[in-house]
Amino acid sequence: MDPAIESHFIAYFKLPVWNMARQRLRSRDWAEDALQETLMRVLRYFRSGKGLDTPERLPAFVLSFCRNITREMLKDLSRSRQVNELNADPVDSRVDLEFEVVSMEQREMVHTILSGLGEKDGKLLRALLEGAEKEELCERLGVTSNYLRVLLFRARKQFQRAYLKHRPKGVGSTKR
Repeated sequence: MDPAIESHFIAYFKLPVWNMARQRLRSRDWAEDALQETLMRVLRYFRSGKGLDTPERLPAFVLSFCRNITREMLKDLSRSRQVNELNADPVDSRVDLEFEVVSMEQREMVHTILSGLGEKDGKLLRALLEGAEKEELCERLGVTSNYLRVLLFRARKQFQRAYLKHRPKGVGSTKR
């Protein structure tokens, strides 16, 4: 696999995979481990010469790897917890304030951007962020899955353009 393609792949999927892992594992360290493992396994899959019949399903493919890895980790953690409960150290219950501030700023920025998009694009992306399934969206909008893919592409492009205008200078910039 071409190194430029790999770096673009990692840049594109890093945040969605990390967010899914963070949501499921509730720990930044475990989420980082799951992110690394997911990206490594997916890249290993493609390096082995395998591919996808339908490339537009790549995001679902990558996130399914993440879902399976987080399940494995939770299973391992529950096993080790049972063994370690007898001699457990006290839990650090302090809040990571820096992470909370950054997360809040990101949520506000996403909300601002979604509010500034057209009604159709904003609703579509909000529904995805809230976990709506694509089949449900097709029914709601009365469109086929192929046309939903087009609508999502357009909405994501609109969001990307708006994001690039809103983000602080130097954050997330890539040379192309």
